[in-house]
Amino acid sequence: MITEFIETAGVVAYPLLLAAFLMLFIVFERSIVFILNYRTINKDKYLEAISNFNSNNIENNRLSDKKGIAAKIYYNTLKRNPQSREEFKLYLDAEEVDQLPELEKRLGFLNFIAQVAPTLGLLGTVSGMIKTFQVLGLGGNPEQMALGISEALFTTAAGLIISLPAAAFYHYFYAKIEKLHNQLNNLRLESESMLFKKEIEETTKKGLKKNELSA
Repeated sequence: MITEFIETAGVVAYPLLLAAFLMLFIVFERSIVFILNYRTINKDKYLEAISNFNSNNIENNRLSDKKGIAAKIYYNTLKRNPQSREEFKLYLDAEEVDQLPELEKRLGFLNFIAQVAPTLGLLGTVSGMIKTFQVLGLGGNPEQMALGISEALFTTAAGLIISLPAAAFYHYFYAKIEKLHNQLNNLRLESESMLFKKEIEETTKKGLKKNELSA
């Protein structure tokens, strides 16, 4: 089947096959990574685990038993025992920068394949039409003309067949990452207000006093 495709599509078949192989590899590899590391955040359960986290006994905490990137982020943040809201934010930011790129890896290249595959198909179309017109100029052998048209159609179809699933999986993976970002931001706000409630109240009171004095 691959040999027939190469014979029909011509030279452009090689980059198209390479693009197809890379697309399949990235989709398969990213799917495994998401299965192992992506978990929807149950906010209530996470808040309970965060509230009960004991930095002096980190091995026996619920966060250490949870799977997924969110659990890793909060486990690594809380085991550093942040003493203030600012420290908590800094540790959390550092962990997110360290952990989240694991989900985004290679997705840029998947998007590149989705964009370049139709162009490769178009290149094959042009190549096939050039061959067709060359045959016409030499007298118009029907069999050779059919080969040129066949090359044009095959490469166009191959480019679209590669591009469409690549684009679909790219947007699918990024939609999941965006959802996780939103859930993490929501959990961050809730966990901050829970862990550093007194500090937030004191900061709010100081702000109100300053406003009263300035008024």
